[in-house]
Amino acid sequence: MVHNGIEYGDMQLICEAYHIMTSLGMKPDAIAQEFDKWNSEELNSFLIEITADILKYKDAKGHLLERIRDTAGQKGTGNGRLLATIRHTSDTNW
Repeated sequence: MVHNGIEYGDMQLICEAYHIMTSLGMKPDAIAQEFDKWNSEELNSFLIEITADILKYKDAKGHLLERIRDTAGQKGTGNGRLLATIRHTSDTNW
């Protein structure tokens, strides 16, 4: 469960970085290039790698990512990790 929690955190950071970059007017190719740059330095993240690949993917209609609905679901593993952390903490400041 800890692994899933870390992945959810990584995915949230990727989403926030993507949102900031699009808010600055960056296009998918430029964002992909920036993610590739990050990944070639210290990061070395599979999630960043596949995000860059997805951002680069184009077909006859243009970038695929721009046609995917901005929604997500969950299976509950992130919530399970959070509840397990709360149950097993001895910190009374929660």
